Amino acid sequence: MLSKNNETASRKKAAKQKKELAAAQKRYDELDRMFNRLYEDNVNGKISDERFAKMSASYESEQAELADTIKNISKNLNTEKTEQDNLRQFVAVAKKYTELMELSTEILHDFIQKIVVHAPDKSSGKRVVQLDIYYNFIGKINE
Repeated sequence: MLSKNNETASRKKAAKQKKELAAAQKRYDELDRMFNRLYEDNVNGKISDERFAKMSASYESEQAELADTIKNISKNLNTEKTEQDNLRQFVAVAKKYTELMELSTEILHDFIQKIVVHAPDKSSGKRVVQLDIYYNFIGKINE
């Protein structure tokens, strides 16, 4: 269930990010071509040096922003892919133990990365201890 929910949302998000990446890359390349034409126009005397400086600064600024956007989207896509790979590995481990009859040290090592035990809380009149279980490959599952 975790795998299906995560995979569906992940595919939608990845498709959207790939579209954004393609659009940003296309605009980046377009700015390169525009800058080249602008330079040629300046060399041929079609535009003044002042105008060239203003326009080229504008193009360079936009291109720098696009480079950051491209870098961030690529990083997000790589992170998403890593998360999907980790989830697949967790599911593979879970399938290995479909009919678990007894908990062993090996099984705990396969599933659990760490368990964090928080300080007891007595504010409700009862002693309550919070446990955070971090699973291998997928981390903590929020309930």
